[in-house]
Amino acid sequence: KYPILEGAYAGFGNWQFAAAVANTGAHGLITAAVSRTPEQLREDIKRCRDATDGSFGVNLSIGLCPRIEEMLEVCIEEGVQVETAVYRPDSLAPRIKEGGVKWIHKAARVKDAQYAESLGADAVIVVGLEGVGFKNPEQLPTLTTTTWGTKVIKVPFVAAGGIGDARGFLAALAMGADGIMMGTAFMAT
Repeated sequence: KYPILEGAYAGFGNWQFAAAVANTGAHGLITAAVSRTPEQLREDIKRCRDATDGSFGVNLSIGLCPRIEEMLEVCIEEGVQVETAVYRPDSLAPRIKEGGVKWIHKAARVKDAQYAESLGADAVIVVGLEGVGFKNPEQLPTLTTTTWGTKVIKVPFVAAGGIGDARGFLAALAMGADGIMMGTAFMAT
């Protein structure tokens, strides 16, 4: 209903959290690393589906998610949107595209988002310095990445980093973003 996506949460990004966000009209996100095993992820996806009619996906953070290829297979078999994050998605991109699920890649730099777009990502998220999580020495603030990224990226662009209220949401849309990702604001509620 609203172009707002839930951020991934290390340690507590479970299906309950994803369902609660999806029930608000935003897009929930299960963090696969929280599920720990492909079998548990499959169960968590089913539980999330039972708990909401809203949209949700699964975060696969490269280098952090155990058994990531198997987790991806579960997402493909369950027909769930995938969000890759942290590093270049080269090893997962061909299988994601072959599997036919929607794919969003989350990056810290515009050039990394452009690279994911070239691999076939359906949408990209660029997280500015204000966002919590992994950082890159070349990362820029959200205002800069959003105004720049929306000019050079052709797929839907999602802004992230320090957006926690309606004014920040509307500002990101005014800068050209197609949507936003929020983390701390959901966590705080």
